[in-house]
Amino acid sequence: MQFLKFNNHSFFGKTLNKFLKNKFAFFNLVLILIIGFLCLLVPIFSKYNYKVTDFQNSLTPPNTVHLFGSDGLGRDLFVRCFVGGKITFEIAIAGTIMVLLIGVTYGTVSGFIGGKVDSFMMRIVDILYGLPIIFFSILLLSIFGQNIFISFIAIASVSWLDMARVVRGQTLSIKNKEFIDAARISGASNWRIIKKYIIPNLSGVILVYTTLIVPNIIILSAVLSFFGLGVNEPMTTWGLLINDGVQDMRSWWLLFFPTLLMVITLLSFSFVANGLKESMEL
Repeated sequence: MQFLKFNNHSFFGKTLNKFLKNKFAFFNLVLILIIGFLCLLVPIFSKYNYKVTDFQNSLTPPNTVHLFGSDGLGRDLFVRCFVGGKITFEIAIAGTIMVLLIGVTYGTVSGFIGGKVDSFMMRIVDILYGLPIIFFSILLLSIFGQNIFISFIAIASVSWLDMARVVRGQTLSIKNKEFIDAARISGASNWRIIKKYIIPNLSGVILVYTTLIVPNIIILSAVLSFFGLGVNEPMTTWGLLINDGVQDMRSWWLLFFPTLLMVITLLSFSFVANGLKESMEL
């Protein structure tokens, strides 16, 4: 990867240069990008519509016309897999953004203020940890209805706890450093110290954990969809497609292709996270 070279004098430059030398991690990043681009492009350029039925060609095995075969309603499984991937990625990205906003803010404030405030905020986190995640998500979806927006709200509302704990722990170790004391002496406000000094020094940890949050949200989204609590037909997700495949095990392609795409994506995110962790020497 000599054609990709970053400034070695900056933290992120050094990290990216080390990451690019990890060929396995870089390969998995490319896999994620390829799957992501296919999820965007296939629904646009495919001659088949993901929701148009064709009962004369129902349950067709993979062939040159239907690369992944067709489902029980004759819909092209190739385009439905990538439409499902697109929706899954949208839920994962939106949920991750929400997790970052809540988790980083909550953890930073808790760790920086410390004392009784920190203790009280962490007790809230402990209480929320005690709630069954799946049950809580199902409850929200049952009350507010099943759509993409409610899905990522339900998922993100229980996924920020780990991020908050990690950020809080790192903040506790940073807030007593000399450069933080110097900022206080210079008259910087607590908010300015958090924004300008604490969060930038947490960026490496946040980046690594973000690559772990995305697959966790994908899994939770798939579980909810598997139980019929995600998006509604004819829209689909990988979890919903996997559920359809389980209902008809004789048509192996219905289960194989969406499962393969999801497994590749999950493993790739995990390997990229490991590569970033090694590059940052965390």
